[in-house]
Amino acid sequence: MLSRTQLNKLAESLQGIAVWGCLPGSRAQRVGLRYGDVLLSVNGVRTSDTDDYLQARSLRDDVVALVVFRDGAEISIDIELDPGQRREPTRDEIEAVAAQVVTARLMPTERPPPPDSDQV
Repeated sequence: MLSRTQLNKLAESLQGIAVWGCLPGSRAQRVGLRYGDVLLSVNGVRTSDTDDYLQARSLRDDVVALVVFRDGAEISIDIELDPGQRREPTRDEIEAVAAQVVTARLMPTERPPPPDSDQV
């Protein structure tokens, strides 16, 4: 299993988003998304950061079509959505998910080292 530092470096080199984990019982977990995957595209749009992800995610309200890099290969994963799931989440829903992320420690705990000013 890759360390968080290794996963972060892999995601950077692939210009994707590292998957630190999924919330227990979430659709992403049920379809097999897991720690160590690198998200390359969403709904056909290359995703190198959260802004790219959010923009691409908003393109469809029936499915989220992902391409992830796992174990040296690209694989496709579709997450089907319920009708009307595209609505904006409430503040309570956002806070509940944030609490789950903190509890499950899905955010990286290691900070990348500061850029070396001697390197060009």
